[in-house]
Amino acid sequence: MRFQEDPSGADWDFLTRLMKRRGPDDSGIWDDGIACTLSFRRLAILDLSERGHQPMVHSSGRYTLVFNGEIYNFRELRSQLEALGARFRSTGDAEVLLNALALWDTDALSRLNGIFALAFYDLHERTLLLARDYAGIKPLYMMHDRRGVVFGSQYNILTSHPWGRSRAIDMKALDWYLRFGYIPAPGGMLEATTMLEPGTWIRITQDGERRSGRFWEFPFPSEPRLAGEEALEAVDTAVSNAVQRQLVSDVPVGAFLSGGVDSPLVVAKMAAATQPGIKVFTVSTGDERTDESADARRYAEELGVEQMVAEITPQHALELLPDVIEACSEPFGDYSIFPTMMVSEASRSEFTVMLSGDGGDELFWGYPQRSGELIDRAADFRSPFVARKLRSWLRQALGKGRAPSLNLKTIGDWYLLRHTCMRRGWLQRIFPDLPDRPPEFSGYEYSGSEQQEVAQWLRRNEFDYHLTMVLLKVDRASMHFSQEVRVPLLDLEVVQTAAQVDWRSCLSLETKTGKLPLRASLARHVRHQTTGKRGFEAPMSEWLRGPLREQFEDLVLARHDFFGEKIDREALQDLYTLHLSGVEDHARGLWPLLSLALWKGAHLS
Repeated sequence: MRFQEDPSGADWDFLTRLMKRRGPDDSGIWDDGIACTLSFRRLAILDLSERGHQPMVHSSGRYTLVFNGEIYNFRELRSQLEALGARFRSTGDAEVLLNALALWDTDALSRLNGIFALAFYDLHERTLLLARDYAGIKPLYMMHDRRGVVFGSQYNILTSHPWGRSRAIDMKALDWYLRFGYIPAPGGMLEATTMLEPGTWIRITQDGERRSGRFWEFPFPSEPRLAGEEALEAVDTAVSNAVQRQLVSDVPVGAFLSGGVDSPLVVAKMAAATQPGIKVFTVSTGDERTDESADARRYAEELGVEQMVAEITPQHALELLPDVIEACSEPFGDYSIFPTMMVSEASRSEFTVMLSGDGGDELFWGYPQRSGELIDRAADFRSPFVARKLRSWLRQALGKGRAPSLNLKTIGDWYLLRHTCMRRGWLQRIFPDLPDRPPEFSGYEYSGSEQQEVAQWLRRNEFDYHLTMVLLKVDRASMHFSQEVRVPLLDLEVVQTAAQVDWRSCLSLETKTGKLPLRASLARHVRHQTTGKRGFEAPMSEWLRGPLREQFEDLVLARHDFFGEKIDREALQDLYTLHLSGVEDHARGLWPLLSLALWKGAHLS
């Protein structure tokens, strides 16, 4: 979107090619000749004909749409629009979305059940509408400039555009990254760049005026209306409906199958909703500590699905390092992206669309070790901080161990610490100029102590922050191999149902077991069920002591700063030495630093 008559000088063919992995099947560029250029790369999934081509122009000629994602309830919306006089030439969801926006404007967004990042341009009014789905499953980046606005599904669209090549680092976003290992929305690594927040929209006019709004947010606080058997039935029904909705496709749809609970449940509902012959994909490591393939095989046999098993190894994961850095065109420090990329690469030859079990942990208290203690000890935070500190000291003195919740001022402080990559104290030692708390970030500010509200806050926090990081990882990994991953457990109906379920029907504090409704639903389809979490993880601890050691020493230890953020090199060396000794494991804090250095070399050079 341009605010001035002079063109930006952007090479749109080049910028569009940057997204080829996201859309290898078709491409298009549209320009109104005055204020707006839209480009698109298509991964064809619905209506594979040229009628599904984007940018897509409305029959009136007034509106143009580019849209990344899927609208799962597009058939219902199409029927409503046809009753109001709309006529369609395609069979896919893009034209339905185009007509819905043309008729209902931003009110259309709350009617959508799907995953999307969209741009909708009004030629008459010279206005651009950008919007992102309710859960943040699809990314949407923006760069604001006095000359206009640039946006895209990949951050390197911004860094490669002429307006972005000389921008300084946003120190606030750098602070967020150094703490969390990723940059939460609305942050952006370069100044005046942002990520549109989930469930929001922004409208931009040709003269630069901006207006924004929110069409969805996770309800908090709310009065739980579902408990016990009623909750189990509601969740089971919602998951069944979600999986059936998300099977709609004109290309093959498969599913990931692990040895856990969430993906087996998705596969079970998939098998119940389709004809025999569906295929699922499992990885095997050959290592008893991490290999879930035996459990997954038992699930597959009980469900009667065809299972494909791929062998993966740590060496293969390490070989993906260049792909990981290329896929993450914005800094990203969660090394679980390595196995995520491996399963996408291995399954892509067979499947264009995969169903996964992501989202179940965040919606149904699936991290009991993280949230269970805080829910159990919520009342502790009603006591004065000094009294709690004294009780914590006495527990230690009596050999009963520390109670972390007693040692911090608020539950928000405790959760901030749990989501900080480096262990307490190291971050401030290594980066002495960092503020004590992340600037302009209120996501972990919470001082409640009532158990019901604490449980709801923890779940909303997981949904707003940890989940969005997971979804960024999945999107970057899968789209690097031109594969769409759908997440039925984050279907709007499932999310809305989960928001009404009492936490006590999801989490047992006695047994430290979460996701009880999902476990009950799975038990209706199979006898076998696992309780523990396993699965392949990149052996980053060993890599940093071995094959990545030279890179770490050259690219991180030799530095005096990161983009102007001063490093205490002695403190950093101390931390790395502890890690090398094997006495302590600091891979979670060290890898984000190496990843950041590698990102700079790949994307800012």
